Amino acid sequence: MIMRIAYINHGRFPTEKAYGSQIAQVCDALTELSHEVTLFSPAFQNHITATPQEYYGLRHPLTAQQLEHYDAFQSSFVPGMLGFAVSMRAYGRALQKRLSISAQTTASELTQREFDIAYVRSPLLVPFLLRTGIPLILELHSLPRFARRRFTHACNLCRRVVCLTSPMRDQLVSWGVQPEKVIVEGDGVDLRRFENLPEQISSKARWNLPSGRSVIGYVGSLATRETLEKGVREIIDSIAVGARHALPLHDASPILWIVGGPLKWQKIYEEHARSKGLDDHVVRFQGRITAAEVPSAIAACDICIYPAPKTDHPFFMRDTSPLKLFEYLAAGRPVICADIPPVRDVVDSKSVKFFAPGDSQDLAAAIKDILDHPEEASRRAEEGRRIVQEHSWEKRMQRILQSVSGTVQP
Repeated sequence: MIMRIAYINHGRFPTEKAYGSQIAQVCDALTELSHEVTLFSPAFQNHITATPQEYYGLRHPLTAQQLEHYDAFQSSFVPGMLGFAVSMRAYGRALQKRLSISAQTTASELTQREFDIAYVRSPLLVPFLLRTGIPLILELHSLPRFARRRFTHACNLCRRVVCLTSPMRDQLVSWGVQPEKVIVEGDGVDLRRFENLPEQISSKARWNLPSGRSVIGYVGSLATRETLEKGVREIIDSIAVGARHALPLHDASPILWIVGGPLKWQKIYEEHARSKGLDDHVVRFQGRITAAEVPSAIAACDICIYPAPKTDHPFFMRDTSPLKLFEYLAAGRPVICADIPPVRDVVDSKSVKFFAPGDSQDLAAAIKDILDHPEEASRRAEEGRRIVQEHSWEKRMQRILQSVSGTVQP
């Protein structure tokens, strides 16, 4: 069944922030599946002038509308997060007005409405969208700390709630959301980007990496939410452990290659590496690269690491969706993965080598194990590549829409 879908964005678009890429990939996948998608965004000022298709390298043009509303960010009287809340409220009212249909719509009139389903990932906009009468899919990337009763009630009014991880679903259900409303779908991956990857030797040459040394790679942002470290410090510490015990430094020893930004965190980790006695012969920092360059960077690696610190922070224990892990697997690289609950939705010990989160010695041992047992590592990589085929953006969105297709009238 072909659906007419209103995708509701909550911020600037296009944007350099990660949410923009995710939204773009979702909309492109829906269009690839022959659905009719219109993206609604708030009318925030934007320095990016490229079209979404140009900026994100999409296969299809994206039908997009900006809704005019009061923008508190342009006011000197409304500070910080309050400005965001005020702007979202104004945007929500604009959405409600734009999308509303009569609650008394007859069955014959229903076929004339503009959209069959609305899709949103911002809980702040849910109350406004529920008032439109359009069936609503809510995709959650985190759970609120406050007003849980009101949030739970809103979730139960949605047609479907998509959680990125099983731990997120379990907590949501424990709050009182109806289990039949909730499905688990992590983020996806654009598998096309990892077809016909360059040979590893040419990728190493492209990035000025030594051809005769194993490259242990981390390719991704160095921190999340600006202040939350993602485990890069522990990777550096593991190389220091290996240098002392199992991975002696010489011209054929492994090199750690850290790819990503922001620059503030790159400088912090460069200083940390120096404090451990590791120079650029052992640890190299590439800085931030474009999305188009990511497949080539991963192709240059012999081992890819998906780290996490030792913490009980909800981001790592409940909310994180392993987009970086999907990219590693799609490239067919051996992966060493922090054993945190969200990744267990996707992989097991047959497809990745696990290590204890935050344990640099355990990570050093895992690196040595892969270097010492390349055939076993290759088998896990092949299993990982098989698994990730089910996590394309198209298959993800197809499963989500199939979960509501029987409850939405065209």
